[in-house]
Amino acid sequence: MLNKTKGIVIQYMKYRESSLLVTIYTAEFGISSYVENGVRSAKAKHKIALFQPLTLLDLEVYHKPGKGLHRISEAKCYYPYRKIPFDIASSSIALFLTEVLSKVLREEEANPVLFSFLEESFQILDQGQGHLENFHLQFLWRLSEFLGFHAGQVGEFLEQLREAGVPGMGDLDAITVQTLFNADYGDGVGVNRVQRAAILRALIYYYGLHMESFGELRSLQVLQEVLS
Repeated sequence: MLNKTKGIVIQYMKYRESSLLVTIYTAEFGISSYVENGVRSAKAKHKIALFQPLTLLDLEVYHKPGKGLHRISEAKCYYPYRKIPFDIASSSIALFLTEVLSKVLREEEANPVLFSFLEESFQILDQGQGHLENFHLQFLWRLSEFLGFHAGQVGEFLEQLREAGVPGMGDLDAITVQTLFNADYGDGVGVNRVQRAAILRALIYYYGLHMESFGELRSLQVLQEVLS
């Protein structure tokens, strides 16, 4: 059956000579994998640019429940990014968050509230208005609510990290962190580079405590160098 859905590209990998395996977080089916044949050929119906990470797509797909791989009939970008591909800070944040999403999005069922959160967040990042140097921190804090391990209050968040023996948590000021997490994307918050790095380290540890397969983030070093 042919189904229409919006989707956010998470990642792709080369498959055989000219095809791709594309992982997409869809509004209708959650995380799904698609085979896109011939995309790397000159006569491809869909160009490879459509499947760059975080691309927002309108899709028509052949989706069969219980099947591991599905197929795309039509794909069209409905929100072309204007800043993320060309601004190094925005693209570094996007790369980092793409890697996080590739590790944490596992549900193969619709979650329209989560999809809207992701869709709106990446459009805000692309619009680049205000102070977005803390965007990834606020994003990770809010994402944890959809993943089922949101602490609710920063005090509880920090206490969990201290109990787990995570180093350096005593150096974080709960009021500062709470102010940051409560602020809207783009709001100016008095967080310096050292504090920002410490909060990011705390969030990564926190994700690791609640998701055994979270592991290391290869894009973290690039992000830290760009935002330092």
